[in-house]
Amino acid sequence: MTAKVAAGLALLFACAVTPAAEIVLNPDHPDRYLVQANDTLWDVASRFLQNPAQWSEVWYRNPVLGNPDQIYPGDVLVLRQGAGGPRIELETAPTVPLSPVIRVTPLAREVPVIPEDAIRAFLTRPRVLDNADADTLPYVVGFPDEHISGGAGYGLYARGVREAKGSVLAVVRPGPAYRDGVTEEVLGYEALYIGDAQVRSAGEPAELLLLRAEREVVIGDRLLAVEPQELTTSYTLHAPAKPVAGRIVAVRDGVTQIGQYQVIVLDRGGRDGLEVGHVLDIYREADTIKDYVAGGFGNVVETPPDWSGLLVVFRSFDRISYALVMKAVRAMHIGDIVKSP
Repeated sequence: MTAKVAAGLALLFACAVTPAAEIVLNPDHPDRYLVQANDTLWDVASRFLQNPAQWSEVWYRNPVLGNPDQIYPGDVLVLRQGAGGPRIELETAPTVPLSPVIRVTPLAREVPVIPEDAIRAFLTRPRVLDNADADTLPYVVGFPDEHISGGAGYGLYARGVREAKGSVLAVVRPGPAYRDGVTEEVLGYEALYIGDAQVRSAGEPAELLLLRAEREVVIGDRLLAVEPQELTTSYTLHAPAKPVAGRIVAVRDGVTQIGQYQVIVLDRGGRDGLEVGHVLDIYREADTIKDYVAGGFGNVVETPPDWSGLLVVFRSFDRISYALVMKAVRAMHIGDIVKSP
């Protein structure tokens, strides 16, 4: 193990082992709050709490309601103090045990956890290829009439297609590798979405028709069967049950400095305990400074990691996760540390 890897692992472990934090209310918290139509759950939690990750610890899941985790525009939330600490609940919710019921809200949609527009494309399209996918998925082998690329409405030939006639496959292009921020192990590859193609005839090669294309399809692009996925908002903000620590390993849109509402890639996933709705702290890595007073040029001091903001995991794969930066007090960068609150 190299010194760099050993130091990185030690730092991540040190950051991960932290005691459970007490619930701290926002100094400007309301006692009652009317949920607005443009609110997200993050907005609501931030009004009451210093750390929105603790929402699930203070939210009263009324057993009378069949959808106790969902809140809607027009709901009135009340903060109550009890022997067990602060509790937030619906003002109009029944408090006596009854048969579970579903609130009927025909004109209202439940408040999303985080801004949907910022993450929609990452939920409805394939985004990650594992190490095996990059080499074994069906691939585009050519086009009719000796074309070297194709767009919407073009036909294409592909090898390895096993899906039946009429099936729709996503066309993706393997992109940069996602690597562990410390060990540099390859965890998977970015799947650049190109378009959708429908199987017109089976065979080897199979013939497909490009239904839509965001860019030109070229020989070597891969085909991926995609299960329809609904945009899910029915989850809640919470901290991981066990300590988790990792790194930011990529950011969308090719930027070098990361800010609020940008999508980032983490080198931790489901196998590490991360799941949708988890809130993590973001830290700038510790730095070293020279101590000229104590002993000249050879004396250095390591500064503690600087807290930079908060993120919410909105999609988790086996070894990596996508997260949205919800709070940023300074610019963040690839390589910054993420860890349990």
